[in-house]
Amino acid sequence: MPQGLPEDPADVFDELEGYIQVLLGHADPPVDSPYLALQEVATAYLSRAYEISILINRGETEGRIKRGSTYYLLRTRSLRDFIEMARKLADLGSRRLSQEVLLTQQRRDSGEH
Repeated sequence: MPQGLPEDPADVFDELEGYIQVLLGHADPPVDSPYLALQEVATAYLSRAYEISILINRGETEGRIKRGSTYYLLRTRSLRDFIEMARKLADLGSRRLSQEVLLTQQRRDSGEH
């Protein structure tokens, strides 16, 4: 996963597009687990999106990123939508994991393996 804010905003759009493809199941996740993949990947991607947002905000505060610039529009549009999607998918992954833990416990309690 990249660090920092690339010079070219198009690189961030490409990065987010790659994450979207994984979250929507169009590409394989970097984690090979049917239960942890969604939660772990969505949480990692969400953290990266927050990092990008923080860096853009810092650039705005310091005057390096102007209102109406590509990075400004990225933060207020595409990045905001991505953060919302990743947050919901991280929550969904957490619920799936909780459900699997409960099912596993039920199987153990009933003597199934």
